[in-house]
Amino acid sequence: MNTLRSTLSGAALASVVLLAVSCVGKIGDSPEDPGGESCEAVSKNDEIRLALAPACQGCHLTGNKPFFASLTAFENGLVYNEKYVKRGDPANSMLIQLLDGVAPGSYPQMPPGQPYNELVSSGRVTLTIAQVEDWIRNLPAAPAQLEAPVAEEFSVRRLTAEEMILSLMDQLGLTLEDFVSTTDTNWRNKPYVANGGKFFIWPGDWAPGISGEYVSDSRSVERFEALGGGNSLLYRKRDVGFGPSTAQTLVQMSQAWCARAVDKKNNPAVLRYVTLADTSKSNPDAVQKNLRSLYLRMLGQPPSDAEARALYEQVYLPLEAQNTRLAWIGVCAALIRHPMWITY
Repeated sequence: MNTLRSTLSGAALASVVLLAVSCVGKIGDSPEDPGGESCEAVSKNDEIRLALAPACQGCHLTGNKPFFASLTAFENGLVYNEKYVKRGDPANSMLIQLLDGVAPGSYPQMPPGQPYNELVSSGRVTLTIAQVEDWIRNLPAAPAQLEAPVAEEFSVRRLTAEEMILSLMDQLGLTLEDFVSTTDTNWRNKPYVANGGKFFIWPGDWAPGISGEYVSDSRSVERFEALGGGNSLLYRKRDVGFGPSTAQTLVQMSQAWCARAVDKKNNPAVLRYVTLADTSKSNPDAVQKNLRSLYLRMLGQPPSDAEARALYEQVYLPLEAQNTRLAWIGVCAALIRHPMWITY
C-alpha cells in the first residue's frame, strides 16, 4: 500500500500543467503579430527557430523534445546538440537528414506526413533546406555556458483518456477482440457486446453504434469518463485534472489489463524473456532481463540500476512469493501508474 500511495501521489503531482511561454508557442499567434507583442528574432539562431516553427512546433512545442518552446530550449536541445546538428557539417547533421527524409532510425522524415520541400513550395514555410545548411555551415561555437533551461518554458500534462486506452492496448498487445464478443461476423458494425470481467473502457461517442445501447455494459463509458474523457453527445468536457476517480479507475484498469496481457496466449508484450515457470531462483537472469525490458517498453527509457532494483525487490519478489503470474501483473501495473507513463 505504501508503494501504491507514493505512486499515486507522484502521478497527481506530475499531472500539474506548466504553461509554455514563447511567442512561437502562443496558440493562434502569427509571427507578424503574436498576441499583439513583438516576435522579432534576437539572433541568427532565433531567426532559424522562428522560420522552422510552422513546420516543427506542432510536435516539438511540448513533450519530451520541446525544442521550439523557447530560444533556450532550441539552443540547448537542438542547435548545440551534436546528435542533431554538427557545426560546419550540414551533410552529416541529422536535422538536414530529417528535412531531406533520409535520416536513420524509425522516423526518417520530419515533419512526418509531407516532405519539407513541399511545405516550402506551398508557402507554409519560407526557409529552404539550402538556407538551413548554410546556417549550420556558418554556425558559431556554443557559448562557454549555455543559458540554463527555464522550467516554466516546458509543458507537462497528463495523458488523455483516449491516449491511455490506445497506448495501453498497444503496449500490452491487446485488441478489441480481447474485450468484446466477436461471434457475429458483422460485430464491428454493431453495438459492442462487452465480455464480462474484462474491465472494458470505451468512449461514449466513438463508432460504431452511437446510441444508448452503444455497448452492453454501461460501465464501459462510465470508466472512460472517470479517466477524464469527454462525451460530445452529452456536452461533457474533458477533465484534464487527476482526481480520486481517475486514480481509482487507472489502478483498476492497470491490474485488469495487465492480467489480460499476461494470460493472453502467444503474447510477448509482458512476458518477452520469461515464462510463468521461470522464477527468481530457477532463472534469475531471465527475470531481470524481462523486468528491464518491460520498464523500457512501458516508460520509453531503460531503468537505472536503483530503479530496477526497487521494482524487483519492492514489487516483484513480494508477489512472486504467491505466484509468478501475480508478480508480473504487479510489475506491469506499477509501471502504468508511474508518473512517467501517466504524463506526456
